[in-house]
Amino acid sequence: MLFRVARSHKGKEITHYDLYKVDARKGMTVLDALFQIQDYMDESLAFRYSCRGAVCGSCAMLADKVPILACRTQVSSLKEVSSKLKPFTALTDTPLGWNAETEILLEPLPNLPILKDLVIDMTRFYDALESLKLWAEPAKGEESRIQSPAERKKIERYVDCIMCALCFGSCPVNAEKEEYLGPAALTKAWRFYEDSRVQDPKTYLESANVPAGSPLCDLIYNCVKVCPKGVAPGGAIRKMKEL
Repeated sequence: MLFRVARSHKGKEITHYDLYKVDARKGMTVLDALFQIQDYMDESLAFRYSCRGAVCGSCAMLADKVPILACRTQVSSLKEVSSKLKPFTALTDTPLGWNAETEILLEPLPNLPILKDLVIDMTRFYDALESLKLWAEPAKGEESRIQSPAERKKIERYVDCIMCALCFGSCPVNAEKEEYLGPAALTKAWRFYEDSRVQDPKTYLESANVPAGSPLCDLIYNCVKVCPKGVAPGGAIRKMKEL
């Protein structure tokens, strides 16, 4: 099986694409294929990974123009995947020479700077989380802040976020407006607003309702379609905008 992989030895932008022939086997994931390329064909190829179990979110990238986690996406299923995303430039521009029928195209996740090859700079993504102060201040005293199963269930979907940035990379608003905080940060703000243990939940809504925050969201829902954990950022942001 042929893999056409984006390269960027100088960083910042893709400089060219290299073609590799991978010995595909049953159950092989995209991450497995990258290991084979790096181990046996090109040790200079750079990509990010950690847990290999769709928990850490490190291996987010584009495969055939679809935002995926490389560790959980099987090579055999790629040509059958239909993302049905609202398109923007990074999802529509195709490299010269790519044969979509016979080659799998691997590219870095859009909307964030490239460090090298498939490795992106997550600074902007994490800065958005930091700017909203998405944490809960400890309560005074030593009394536990107890939460019932029903209260926990209310935020369970949002707690499942693994911060892979697939929502950020699939968002047309993030592609057009660099200042936009993005779906993950805004969803985490909603998660704290809904948390029964938080003393002043309105502060999280106020921090998200800044010009670069929820008002910029166009409710396109690309983020909902690509989220590997079913967090549904678009739904959380819609509720936030309604309030």
